[in-house]
Amino acid sequence: MSTKKKIFIFFFVFTLISFGLFSSANVHAGGELGKLANGEGKWGKFWKPIEMYRWWDPEHYFEADNEVEGTFSDTDCITCHKLTTPGIVIAWKESKHSGALVTCDKCHGNDHQKLFMPTPDTCGTKGCHAKQVKQFKSEKDSGKPAHARAFHPDVVEAGWQISKPQPEVAGCAQCHSIENKCDACHFRHTFKASEARRPETCGYCHNGPDHRDIECYESSAHGVITKIDGDNWDWDKTLKAGNYRSPTCAYCHMYNGTHNAVKNTVYAHMGVEEKDRGAEEYAGKRKAWVNICNDCHSSRFAAAYLRGADETVKVSHAKVREAKAVVEDLHKDGFLEAMPKDLAPFLDAGHKWNLGGRMYNITEIERIWFDMLVYQGTTIFKSAFHMSADMQTYVAAFQQDESLLKIKSEASKLRRIKALEEKAGINHVPYDFWKKGEYTDSLLVIDSPEKTESDHPKGEHPKKESD
Repeated sequence: MSTKKKIFIFFFVFTLISFGLFSSANVHAGGELGKLANGEGKWGKFWKPIEMYRWWDPEHYFEADNEVEGTFSDTDCITCHKLTTPGIVIAWKESKHSGALVTCDKCHGNDHQKLFMPTPDTCGTKGCHAKQVKQFKSEKDSGKPAHARAFHPDVVEAGWQISKPQPEVAGCAQCHSIENKCDACHFRHTFKASEARRPETCGYCHNGPDHRDIECYESSAHGVITKIDGDNWDWDKTLKAGNYRSPTCAYCHMYNGTHNAVKNTVYAHMGVEEKDRGAEEYAGKRKAWVNICNDCHSSRFAAAYLRGADETVKVSHAKVREAKAVVEDLHKDGFLEAMPKDLAPFLDAGHKWNLGGRMYNITEIERIWFDMLVYQGTTIFKSAFHMSADMQTYVAAFQQDESLLKIKSEASKLRRIKALEEKAGINHVPYDFWKKGEYTDSLLVIDSPEKTESDHPKGEHPKKESD
């Protein structure tokens, strides 16, 4: 490149920066929210997304926001972004996109006033990754939960989430955005398949109380071998027998590289619902799992282990059913202080009793049962099928024992107190703090006859369901 051309490019870029043409300031700073003005989905009229939804769900919310005018392509983009966002350019140069001359404009468009964030459809066009995107979208036909439906409807149509302040549940939306963008697994801008094959990538989202996949995997024999020897593996190799000493998340769930990660799974809401995986209706899926295990184990060994995991989960649900019966009897007999009519109505259930479907503004005994099913129960399910002996027993099963004990103890206490109140002639009225409070008032609910003007946060009045 000639000296004159270098000088011209330098001053061109310097001028753009000086006039703030690469500013990331919000074009709607004057108060206009643009596409962020309203939510979407079943409860769209009741909630507003936070700003990050522009990147978590770009098809619905992203809007170009810069003052640079003109169309740019190929090296034009690289020339400027070396100065404005050098990290992106460095990462891109390490990617296969660089070698294939897939430049910025191929994924974001070339008109700076109409730039867009790529979605799976973007990656699947022009024959680039059509096969992978088709497999990914086929998850919707294979069951749920699934990455391809993780955001719509599993976030924006989930009453338990939309009823809460959006900044509180931003983490849910961030992980569930995997439906809307491929870089949830293939991190931008290197987009390496080798990174997507590593367990740490899946563990970015698959962790925590109700989906302890990475914790269970890492404490299994498979996970320990991966931690011991994984640094010696060639992660650029495809997911098939002989390429990896121990199976990883992607090896089993994306067998032979398929992007449909749920084809062989039996939906049970991550273990919350009880399913008999040994039933004839699931014989095909069980056979497929045993076939994967056959890469390293005999069919007899694999089938025996999976049947044992089935039995472990069945014992867990026996405890859950016993505890539920105790709580349900309390409800039928009128012992639960604040349920149902004395609480602020739930978004999609009103004053209907909602055992197991809500986390807040419920009595302690109901919350214990919720934890027993949703957190401890799913951990038993995840640990059993990920071969984590310690978490299966000490971390989860014995916690369920403790929860069952607490529920029975609390039920005994409630019944004794009620008997004393009746004997003493006490007519207890639930305290107002069950219905009101700084946080409680922020919860989104649908108007109902029981909800008065004074029950709403100042200036916040959700529309009626009939609106």
